[in-house]
Amino acid sequence: MRQAIVYTETVIHSAPEQFAAEAPYQIAVVTFEDQTRLLVRISGQRAQIGDAVREVESPLSYPIFEVIS
Repeated sequence: MRQAIVYTETVIHSAPEQFAAEAPYQIAVVTFEDQTRLLVRISGQRAQIGDAVREVESPLSYPIFEVIS
């Protein structure tokens, strides 16, 4: 699975209708080794700027990452 570093993050409290039941949830822009960036959902422990994260398997249509302990 892919690994990256958190570039910036935020917690969504007032979500769009299709995600309202999941609020609050955290999203982050992560930077990969090749310097590309991607907006992802963070699962589990809250991520901070500079944290290392890795992708986890998910049946959802968007990427889910978690903090590497």
